[in-house]
Amino acid sequence: MDKETEWRCSRCGKLLGILRDGRLHLRFARGHEFLVGFPATGVCRGCRTLNELPNPAALSSPPTAAVPTRR
Repeated sequence: MDKETEWRCSRCGKLLGILRDGRLHLRFARGHEFLVGFPATGVCRGCRTLNELPNPAALSSPPTAAVPTRR
């Protein structure tokens, strides 16, 4: 079985997705699930920070600064 790596928010650390078999597995409310390719961009449901994941290798490198969002 392949190693699974977590994609977490760069600001609050909330789990955003899991890298599985070269694709990003996203799951949220009411059973919605998606397998997506790269690049991936998502807004954290906890702190509203915009998070970007350009490729799978980015999960093993140190996090970059968060992109500010408008409220």
